[in-house]
Amino acid sequence: MKTRTSVVITLAVLILAGLGLGCGQRTDELGPYVQKLKEVDAYNRKLVEYRGFLKADETEKAATLRQTIEAYLADLETFGQTNDKVILAGHNALKRKLEEALKKIVQPDFPTFMISAMKQIDLIERGYQAHIEALKKRWDDEGRTDEFTLAWPTGE
Repeated sequence: MKTRTSVVITLAVLILAGLGLGCGQRTDELGPYVQKLKEVDAYNRKLVEYRGFLKADETEKAATLRQTIEAYLADLETFGQTNDKVILAGHNALKRKLEEALKKIVQPDFPTFMISAMKQIDLIERGYQAHIEALKKRWDDEGRTDEFTLAWPTGE
């Protein structure tokens, strides 16, 4: 009886040990993604700059807004695939905001360009803010000690 029990225990220990070795540590996708997302800060700063031009009634200086949004979206498309559902959901939501902005923005020579452009910049800002809030929560939940530096640029 003791022999059979010890064999069962030994097998159970070996199975658990094998499962433990097979699991391994999860790959860090959050850190590299946050670093990559910092690269789009230039687009966010440019959108804030456009907002300043529009508020100052210098709409001609914001005529390239559509091209900036297109470049922003194209840059986000170059990000690699992720298995992290929080990152993926936020990333895709931000891309959808940019696509929506491209659909809604009017041409610079339209009388409503200023209003349309301001609305689209606001739409993108809200999408970016929602994305980085979710990333920040994950960052904090993981107990990371380095500072989370993603933020919508100020300067208006």
